[in-house]
Parts: sequence; structure tokens; C-alpha cells
Amino acid sequence: MAKFDVKDIRNVGLVGHGGTGKTSLVERILNETGKTSRMGSVDVGNTVGDYLDEEVTRKFTIALKLTHTDWQKGRIYIIDNPGYADFVGEMAASLAALDSALMLVDGTAGIEVGTITSWRYCDKYHLSRAIFVNKLDKEHSDFYRILASLRESLGDACIPFTIPIGKEAGLKAVVSLWKTADESQVPDDIRGKFSEYREKLLEAAAETDDALTEKYLEEGALSEEETAAGLKKGIASGAIVPVLCGAGEKGIGVKELLDFAMDCLPSPLDVPRRKAKNKKQEYEEIQPDPSAPLAARVFKTMTDPYIGQLTYFRVFSGTVRVETGFYNANKQVQERIGNMFVMQGKEQTSVDSVGPGEIAAIPKLKVTEAGDTMCDSNRFLLFDPIDFPEPMVRLSVKPQSRADEDRIMQALNRIANEDPTFKVYRNQETKEEIIAGMGDLHLNVIMDRLKSKFNVSAETSLPRVPYKETIKGKASARYRHKKQSGGRGQFGEVELELTPKQRGEGFEFEDDIFGGSISKNYVPAVEKGVVEALERGIMAGFPVVDVKVRLYDGMMHSVDSSELAFKIAGSQAVQKAASQTQMALLEPLMEVEVLVPEEFMGDITGIFNSKRGRVLGMEATPHGQIIRVTVPEAEILNFSTELRSITGGRGSYTMKFSHYEEVPAHITQRIIDQAKKEKEEAEK
Repeated sequence: MAKFDVKDIRNVGLVGHGGTGKTSLVERILNETGKTSRMGSVDVGNTVGDYLDEEVTRKFTIALKLTHTDWQKGRIYIIDNPGYADFVGEMAASLAALDSALMLVDGTAGIEVGTITSWRYCDKYHLSRAIFVNKLDKEHSDFYRILASLRESLGDACIPFTIPIGKEAGLKAVVSLWKTADESQVPDDIRGKFSEYREKLLEAAAETDDALTEKYLEEGALSEEETAAGLKKGIASGAIVPVLCGAGEKGIGVKELLDFAMDCLPSPLDVPRRKAKNKKQEYEEIQPDPSAPLAARVFKTMTDPYIGQLTYFRVFSGTVRVETGFYNANKQVQERIGNMFVMQGKEQTSVDSVGPGEIAAIPKLKVTEAGDTMCDSNRFLLFDPIDFPEPMVRLSVKPQSRADEDRIMQALNRIANEDPTFKVYRNQETKEEIIAGMGDLHLNVIMDRLKSKFNVSAETSLPRVPYKETIKGKASARYRHKKQSGGRGQFGEVELELTPKQRGEGFEFEDDIFGGSISKNYVPAVEKGVVEALERGIMAGFPVVDVKVRLYDGMMHSVDSSELAFKIAGSQAVQKAASQTQMALLEPLMEVEVLVPEEFMGDITGIFNSKRGRVLGMEATPHGQIIRVTVPEAEILNFSTELRSITGGRGSYTMKFSHYEEVPAHITQRIIDQAKKEKEEAEK
């Protein structure tokens, strides 16, 4: 396989809302550049990128896909990312490994929620970016309407680099503004637009450098080399966001897009240097030099049905060689490399080495995972971890048959190893196996994969809310456990006091025995009985928290006392004391941040008011309105579905645990009754 200088390498992530044509654009690029002999189709299910069974069935991208092509004298690595919000973790992973992003926008629909999400992730990673307004051959598409909305929502940095010739079904071609300096080459009907936007482009190029600004003001023109240098500098810094256009599936504007990628997008030499920690935990800049110490980031692991696990990585400095392997800085272990591939979708081409800017995959690594850093064993370097979004939606899961009980967790854990935004764990409080993902669609795909790939059938339901109980006042109780039925009996007597603690302070046990009324040997047994009783709950079977238990008196028998007797006495005494004071039920509150278009603010605030939510603040942004609230977890178990219904898929949200609060009295009894009903049904 041909080798390329670092200056001639581009790596680009395709991002944007679902359905904007990212996968079809990749198909056209590969076909136009001779990498494929035919155009694949998402509808037919034969594209280079969407090869997973779930993708072929559902007709959209679920996992990031790596492809590459060669254009002019360079190599372009392309990562096609899913557009649906449920799979945003794929974009978070890939953008951490890339130098630039190409955001696709539908020429009819314009800015959508996925557009804003993609833009924010590009901001997070400080990536240079460009926009491709796609599907301009469709009815009601309008490049200039979309351009105006882009500039309004995303800023005046959005500047056209190509403009269309024709519109809708009459779209014929596009004109490159950064290359076409001779107006005589431009059709008469768009010559005015060409002059207008060509001037804006030259102004933007001039503004990137004081000397260029001075020359442009004096002479009113820049040379081709000066224009190119200014544009490239502005794009790399984010001061310029190029807007290109076309119809990717038909190939209109695709060659101009490829020219733009090589002419204007930054190479690994042009972007700000990444930083990694050395052994002294000091950050140092990573140089994109093939002879420098190795620093590469793993951003994805996937399972190939024929060769097993594939680990995807991007090299920032140094060279990865098959014969030397690499040192995993996170796991602190040397990994051997048996083979290494440059990927074209699922197709693999073996290579012996890859250097800065290149992206490749290694099969069958033993411990390396997404987010790990690859370095030399004698030169420790560690990138900061990839910041994956936290799962938003949780479900309880259980196998449909006993035969699958052992296999289900093994299968789910294997899926979680490939998807950092999917979590599987046991909730010790509710005694449920929980799966957590970014949305309903995400978890539906996981369940389909569980069945198709691992032959495990499972049932899902909304998880139980981890309520807790607490006391609201002091109480004391004395309890004697005495049992005599022939032979050695049982005897243990304790007196203890319960005191409420501040919310979140947890449980405290104090041994306040003086005078030897109870042997110190029995105190741990009393504490164990107390803890077990509190974990079982008093009101409705939920753990009792934020309570101090003081053991201050008791009685023992020289023969009949035992650890078991005092454990039982402790358990019964704490239950007796709790029944003599007022108790309360506590519920978890979540902090939720919702981003929606302004027209939905009334609906969103209304729904949170109906869910006992408290508004923490509101903020207007160029991307929409943000509302921050705290709301009981029990009220938002289905929030992702509700938000999608209200906004038509144009809203997004994040959620994290906030704190516990007392449940209102009128709701408490309903929860207690439901808990008792579930317990009775489980005991049948």
C-alpha cells in the first residue's frame, strides 16, 4: 500500500443529523475515486459502510465506520458517524481521534437537532469543520435559505466555498469560489452570487493575517497562494467554517468537495498539537513526526465475525510497527501485534506500519480498549480519557428462560466492551439487572443484537425506583430475645437509640456500652443485626438511611448468650424503635438539562411542572433554549419518548443524579401499597 507524507494526509469525520446522506456520500466518494466498482445503496443494503445486520435491516448507521480514499497526491481517512442521538457515543469516540469534521445538512430540512449536537461536539474537541449542504436536487431544497439559517444559528464564520448551478431537479453542478477566479467561467444567472460570495471569501482569508489584511485593503486582491494560505489558516483555527453544497448521491459537488479537503482542510501538521501526560504527570506536546516517540489513541473496538475483536486507533506521533508492538499506557502492559489493517468498511488490507495522521485497526489484542493510549515502553505517554456521554435511559432486564440466566450477563458485558455508552450492572438496592443506554432506540438495537448474535432472548421493563426510608425524630427501644426449648437456650437483650442525621450522611453505629452489661464480643453481632434490619426496610422494604444508632445498654446470660441471639435482638430493637417515631420515604431526584427550539419551551416547562419538577434556570443560546430542572426519577423514566413526541425529535437532554428528597405525603402511601403488592406477588 502506498505511503503518504504527513502533510498529504487528511482525516475527516462525517457528522450531522440522521438521514442527511452521510453514508451515501461516502459511497459516491469511494466510487468517484476508483475505490469501488459500483455504487452501493442504503435502501438495498449493500453499502461499504453499513454492513452490520442491524444497519442493513434498519437502513441507518449504528456504529462508526472507517474508510479511506486517495485524491490529488494525498490520502483522506473518512469516518462515517451515526446521525441518531442514541448513538452519539460513536461520534464522541471518533472526533477525539480526528483533525476535522464535515457536517452534513439536509438542503430541505436545514438545521436539525443532530446538527447542533454535532456542532457542540466539534466545539468540545476544538476541531476545524466544514458544512456540506446535501440533497439540493430534492424538491423544496434551497441552498441560500439554508446558508442564511446556518449563519444565523452558527455564526458569520459560515462562508460559502461552493455555490450551486441550478436548483432542485435542475441542479447541474457547483462552482468553487476558492479556485475559480475568472468570472467568465461562471454561468450568467449566478454571476452576481459568485461575485458577492467570492468577495466575502477573500475578505475572510485576508482577516486571518495582518499583512494579508493590509494588502487586501490597498490592492483589493490576493494572489492564489495568499488566498489559499489565509483560508487554510482560518479553517484550522475555526475562524472560517466553509459551506459547500451538492447532491452527494448523484455525485454533484463531490469532486469539488474532495479538492476542498486536500486544498483547505488541515493536515496533522496544521492543527494545534495534542497533549499527553508523561511519567511525571506533566503534559507535553505531541509532535506529528514519524520518528518521534509513539503516541496513538484507541477510539473503538468492534468484533469481526471471522477474526474476532478489531481495535481501531489513530497515530498522533511516532510509528506503530507490527514487529515491535506497543505499550498500553492505561493497562501498563506490552501488547504484541500479529497483524495490522487499513480498513475499507469491513474489508482489510494488511500493512506493516502506520505513522502520524493515519488510522488503522489491529486484531486480537488482549487488554486494549477504547480510550487507551498506545506508546513506547521506554517513553510513557498518556492521553486524557475520551469523555463519553452518560447513558440516559435505563431498563430492567431478565432472560426469558432459565437456560439463558448465565449467558445473558456474559453477552451483555461483551456488548458493553464495544460500546462505552452502554452500561450493564446489578442494582443492589432493587436487586435488578440494569441496562442503560442513550435512548430507547439504542437499547432496542442492543436487545436485537443480544438475540441475533448471542441467541439470548430477554425481557425488559422499567426499572424499580431506588427509594429509601429514613426517620424524622429520636426514638429508643429495648428488646429481649429469649428462647428455651431444651438444651442450651438463646438470650440477648439490647437497648438502643435512633437519631436522624442530615440528608446524605448515611448510617452510623455507636457503641456506648459501659460497665460490661454486654460483652464487647457481642457488639459486632448487634451492629450486624441492626444493619440487616435497616437494609430490609421498615415501611415498605426500602433501605433506611441517614440514621445514627447508639447502643447504650443491654443484658447477657453467661450460658445462653450468643452472637446469633444478639444479632436477632439488635434487629428487633431497631425495628421496634423505628415504629415509635415518624418515618419518611425518600426518592432520588435527577438534574436534567434540556435543549429545545424556543417554540417548545412552554410545553417543556409544562410537562416538568406536572412531574413535580423545579426549574433551576433557563438560558437562550444560538442553538435553542436550555432549561435546567430537578425532577423525581420516578417521573421521568419515559422522558426520552415524551421529549421526542413533543419536539418531533428536535430536542435533546442530559441527566445526572442530584440528591434524595422526602416524598410528598399524598404520594408516599401509594408507593408503599405498590411495594407491598409486588412483594406479595413475588412470594406466591
